[in-house]
Amino acid sequence: GKSALVKHFRQSLSTDNATFLWGKFEPFQQMEPLSAIIAAFTNFCQEMTAQNKESFRETRAAVQEVVHSSGAFLGNLIPGLRNFMDAPLNEAVMVDGMEAQNRFKFVLRLFVRAMDTAAKPIVLYLDDLQWADPASLELISSLITDKENRSLLFIGSYRENEVNRVHPLNLHFQQIETSGVPITKIGIDSLKRAHVNELISDSLGMSSDVVQPLTDIVYRKTFGNVLFVLQFLKSLFDEGLLRFSSDIKIWEWDSTAIESRHLSNDAVGLMSQKILSFPKEAQYSLKMVACLGSV
Repeated sequence: GKSALVKHFRQSLSTDNATFLWGKFEPFQQMEPLSAIIAAFTNFCQEMTAQNKESFRETRAAVQEVVHSSGAFLGNLIPGLRNFMDAPLNEAVMVDGMEAQNRFKFVLRLFVRAMDTAAKPIVLYLDDLQWADPASLELISSLITDKENRSLLFIGSYRENEVNRVHPLNLHFQQIETSGVPITKIGIDSLKRAHVNELISDSLGMSSDVVQPLTDIVYRKTFGNVLFVLQFLKSLFDEGLLRFSSDIKIWEWDSTAIESRHLSNDAVGLMSQKILSFPKEAQYSLKMVACLGSV
């Protein structure tokens, strides 16, 4: 899917030639402004401090030269950035007010420009933009439309079926394009039947002709949705409907039983089915952990 595509792209990048920042929005964190962006820059700080001291000193010097005393505001909001700041970090930070949000946009722009002067282009990837809070969308637009930063590549992924014409994300797309910044959109379509056949053939180590009957059932059940295909195959294995015969050294499956299997038509339902298959003790433990939220 979309995340796997970006992961493959990241693997093609050299850590010496690019800085990759990654964050993910969650449906239950929309009341926590900027959660994914803060996580992305926090991860960046952890990686930077783990690198060689010379590289860290160069980046730190570039940041301090551009950000100056505004670093205190940024460091209080994103604690990981404190390693780059000399200013005292004693300001109380709120991101709910318009003034605070505008200040944060301005200071983070300066920080990203400083990273640019450290001789590495920046790739900022934020996943599941359909759940982004308004403050995050404003900040993303601010970074993308900053004409003084020419080395930022922003990659955003979202579920198209959850973003309609009047969704805030679409409105921000329109504003960004109006400002003159080009947007390249790449649709991740469902797999075709032939691709599902190839995936199953490769996974089981059997010829495409032999696995075609299984392919036909899986494709009818999943409509080629790659997440559903993989989860459905795993569930068949877990339930013993897809099994490896040690006697004849070949994979076998029960077509009739598989055909009768119900498969949810959305990701939430799919996860619910999976959780309900766990032992009662495991389900109870998951309920307790879920009450903790994001920690």
